[in-house]
Amino acid sequence: MNDIALLNEEIKELEAEIFRLRNSMNRADNGVKQRRLAILGRTLARLRSELAALERGRASA
Repeated sequence: MNDIALLNEEIKELEAEIFRLRNSMNRADNGVKQRRLAILGRTLARLRSELAALERGRASA
C-alpha cells in the first residue's frame, strides 16, 4: 500500500473512534473522553494536512 492509502485508512479509523467516543459521552468519565477527543481531533487534522500535501505532491509530479 502506498502512503496515501495508509493515511486514508488511518483517517477512517480515527473518525470511527471519534464517533464512538461522542456517542458515549453521557457517562461519568466525560472529562477523560473530552481530552481524548481533543487529542484525536488534533491528530486527525495533522493526518488530513499530510494527506493533502501528499496529494498535491502527486498532482505536481
